[in-house]
Amino acid sequence: MLGLLILFLSFLSSTHQLATQVNSKFCAKGESICIPVDYSKFDPPNETLTIVNVGIDIKDIPQINDKDFSVTLNAFFVVRWTDTRLVMDREKMETSLGDEVDSWIPVDVSFIKEFWLPDAEILNLKEFKTLDVLSKLEGLWINTQFEIMYAVATRITFICPMTFESFPLDVQICYFQVGSFNYDNSKMVFNDELIPDETKIRSVLDYSIHIDKLPDDKQNYVALTGNFSVAGFQLTLIRKVSHYIITCYLPSGMFVIVSWISFLIPPDIVPGRMTLLITVFLVLVNIFNTITTNIPKAEGLTAIEAWVIVCVLFVFGALAEYAGILLQMKVKLSLKSKAPTRSRSTEESKMMLENLVTVNGTNGDESPKTKKKRHKPKMDLKQGTARLDLIFLVIFPCLFFIFNLVYWLSFMYISPN
Repeated sequence: MLGLLILFLSFLSSTHQLATQVNSKFCAKGESICIPVDYSKFDPPNETLTIVNVGIDIKDIPQINDKDFSVTLNAFFVVRWTDTRLVMDREKMETSLGDEVDSWIPVDVSFIKEFWLPDAEILNLKEFKTLDVLSKLEGLWINTQFEIMYAVATRITFICPMTFESFPLDVQICYFQVGSFNYDNSKMVFNDELIPDETKIRSVLDYSIHIDKLPDDKQNYVALTGNFSVAGFQLTLIRKVSHYIITCYLPSGMFVIVSWISFLIPPDIVPGRMTLLITVFLVLVNIFNTITTNIPKAEGLTAIEAWVIVCVLFVFGALAEYAGILLQMKVKLSLKSKAPTRSRSTEESKMMLENLVTVNGTNGDESPKTKKKRHKPKMDLKQGTARLDLIFLVIFPCLFFIFNLVYWLSFMYISPN
């Protein structure tokens, strides 16, 4: 009797295995996870609403290209969804996996070819490249709640619209968005599986990086066939300014200050004063040309170009002030040379009087009052030019200080907000 019972149970087991094989297309993990025969990988798991979770685990950001407005990420692209059409044998899973049955179960990646896959689209995508060593770096996991998770190591390059009017004090905001290509938000909704941790991202860039959740107005986008749901993150890029302060702002500001030394040089020392101003002016023009060659292109002037132009204008102002002084001296000299000349008889009578005074025993020397009268016009001219230099020596630093105050407050605090 016992033998008949054992024979009957083995018959039922073989019948169950045969039925499983007949009713299944493909199986994995010792036929504990199977795809039924009537499974269609062209139809979504749910006829009403399918929820897809997307995560981007960023490892590093190797490049941010200011020329073609692109950002490159090295990351694991993770997609998770639920497909209740799968067939799972709990007993076989417990037998083969033991305590690991309630965790994620790794499955052969080739099994994914038989699944329905979300038609994920990355908005503004430029390049999507999978990484491999001996084979493609990808994995497939399934759990007992009929959840499927697929992850692949990728290098993703996407377009980020950038503006450089505030360069190098600019802040760029990029949106990484993943959504469905065919199904609108009434049939498929994308959620965030994870938000990348910015503290774990390795990168040596010209930017500081901040990652946040997508704002509400960026979690949907409108296309020709409807309103589509998207998931992803907001990437904020804040440029590091220290390099530009050392290589541009500090030297150009110091050259402007050096140009003020010209106000302390007497106007009649033309070579010294002119050489100082012309040299500083040409150096600043050379700095401006170097900057415009190497910085990203903007619709108008960038912040650093505006700074150097103002520095050039300050030096040009000092040069124009000196040109005005030279012009004033030239005009007064020309007016003096056009004064009416004395007649020869007057000059001869003056010489006779001088000789007469000498014969009478005087030394013919001019009195201090006469000397003072003779040198008074020249002294007045020197005092006037010195007074003008002192006025500009006070005005230029004040204007430069006000310009710095407005410049840094505008680009560091007002413009980013």
